[in-house]
This record gives sequence, C-alpha cells and structure tokens, in this order.
Amino acid sequence: MGRKLSVLLLVLGLLLLSSAPAYAQPAAGGIIITHVVKPGETIYCIARAYGVNPNAIIRANAVLYPNWIYPGQKLDIPNEPALLPPGPVCARQDVPAPQPCTCAKYHTIVTGDNLYRISLKYGVSMWRIAECNRIQNLNYIRVADVLCIPNP
Repeated sequence: MGRKLSVLLLVLGLLLLSSAPAYAQPAAGGIIITHVVKPGETIYCIARAYGVNPNAIIRANAVLYPNWIYPGQKLDIPNEPALLPPGPVCARQDVPAPQPCTCAKYHTIVTGDNLYRISLKYGVSMWRIAECNRIQNLNYIRVADVLCIPNP
C-alpha cells in the first residue's frame, strides 16, 4: 500500500511539473487600436507593447517592407495575441489619460494621521491622494498640512 501511494504521488508530481500553465487570452479578431509610429519604433517593439503578433500587424496594414515604417504612419493593431521574445518595447498609446484632481474635500493632518487612515476615512485610494497632493513618500506627511481629497 505504501509503495503504491508513493508511486502515485511521484506520477502526480511529474504531471504537475510537466504541464504548462494556461493563461486566458482575449478572443482574436478585430482591431485593438490605431498606433501612430514614433521615431525609432519598429514593428516588433510595437507588437511587444500590445502583446500581438508582428506578422498580424504587417498583414493588417499591408506593409511591404517591415523595416521601412516611418514616424507619423498609422498602423492598425489587430487583436491577434502572441508571446514574443524579449526586446525593446514601445510605449502603448491606449493608456488612459490621468484623471484631473478636483478636490471634493480638504483634510488637515493631525498627529497620528497617515495616508492609509485618511484614505479609509474618505474612501479614496491613498495613492490617488498622494498623486493629487504631489506626495513622493507615502510615509511622510506633516502635521497641519492640508490635503486635497479628490473624488473617489
């Protein structure tokens, strides 16, 4: 009985080690975004930025010479996920613009306050409070300073 159990555990362990993890991927098809080429960008660095197949970008845009893309050129980025080898990655252009900081309330710091407690009190992320008040060190706030508390 003990030998069968150890063989079974060995087989299960080998199966776990040999199986590759499965990652959810979005359904392929369609265009994700239109990317405007910046100086120094390549098809591969653009493909790495969006995690798509560089050949799909070439096909979707009928690029005859992949090494001859130029600044200002608009490339449709198709939704064809791919894992690419490491290399330069271009900046994504679908990153949302930062939200403006409009103060919903103001908070005067008292002894014992920290950004975490203040964030819980107002229901706003401590990182958002820090961003709106240009706080670089989340652990350093001063008594009597007044903080802008943005909308959640």
